[in-house]
Amino acid sequence: MAIIGLDTTYLSVTGKGVSRYQYNLIKGLAQLDKKNCYYIFLNKKNILPELPRQENFHYIRIYIPNRICWDQFQLPAIIRKYKLNIYHTTADTLPIIGQVKFVLFLFEIPDYRIESMLQSSYNSLYAKISYRYTKLFFPYSLRKTKVIITSSNSTKKDLIQKYGIDENKIQVLYLACDEQFCPAKDENSLLVTRKKYNAEAGYVLHISSSDPRDNTPVVIRAYQRTRYESKIPQKLIICGNIGLEEMKFEKLIRELSLKNSIIFTGRLSEKELAAVYQAADLFIEPSLYEGFGLQVIEAMACGIPVITSNVTSLPEIVGDAGILVSPTDIESLASAMVKILTDSGLNQTLRQKSLERAKFFSWDRAAQETLDIYNKLLSQ
Repeated sequence: MAIIGLDTTYLSVTGKGVSRYQYNLIKGLAQLDKKNCYYIFLNKKNILPELPRQENFHYIRIYIPNRICWDQFQLPAIIRKYKLNIYHTTADTLPIIGQVKFVLFLFEIPDYRIESMLQSSYNSLYAKISYRYTKLFFPYSLRKTKVIITSSNSTKKDLIQKYGIDENKIQVLYLACDEQFCPAKDENSLLVTRKKYNAEAGYVLHISSSDPRDNTPVVIRAYQRTRYESKIPQKLIICGNIGLEEMKFEKLIRELSLKNSIIFTGRLSEKELAAVYQAADLFIEPSLYEGFGLQVIEAMACGIPVITSNVTSLPEIVGDAGILVSPTDIESLASAMVKILTDSGLNQTLRQKSLERAKFFSWDRAAQETLDIYNKLLSQ
């Protein structure tokens, strides 16, 4: 029997990409592995979802003042205390001290995120120290870890080209979306959602945050072009926890005379988000950089036509199930929107392709491949 530590300190009921990965990894491993002993480390400050209960799973709630303290001081003590054989983390940084076989999961390399955030004037002093800490320790962590799991071949390529990592050290493991992201069961539920957002004529969906790579201004400008040049009746719904003034979206919307055509929902629960996907006519994600593209999978699993970027991991994830455009080409994005919204045959074809493509991604397979990595490490 091996002793395996899982870093799930980002896990929260309101968490997004990393949190969903950690939650589904716990669920999958609980179903597959009744033999090895798991110590699962949780952030005491977070509100947690319901987790599997079984004899070989031990949940440890820890107060984490900040990531640097956790990495370099708390984690080495925990590795010693629980005599861990493997420690599996989603962090970009590993401790200098700590004798254990590290498994490092990466959605993406942190380079783009760090550079864009360092340039922002909205970061606290600690945030800027944290970004520089990540930039310094990330290359060290890549060398120290035994296995790097990436969510796409695109991220694997970045690791090889930018950091010189041996490709044999990297394993690509595709993720999936949660079960609630599926087609609507009846037409009435779609009508209810559209009415809720005052979008009875339908809507185009985009998900955004305060991250510049979401490329939301391009979405707004392309939508304005379709609205006024092609007379598209659909509204634009933008979901996510966005600082409208901070991102200058309100000013852009006033300039383009779109005040009555764009709806910001704020942060939604998983159930609400699934309903918004299901009732959409089209999902747009012209991201400048994505290590995986979980939102694209969620949209496809709901049977929604997708337009996304032709860069980084997104072509690999979408395959031929969506329309790919340059994320900086407003005209091409607007043209693709018009095609999907006016051509019912193309719309239905893409809906079917979305559903078929989404079936390729499975949390059960991701958990099994992760357990295979553990077993291979333990046999060495």
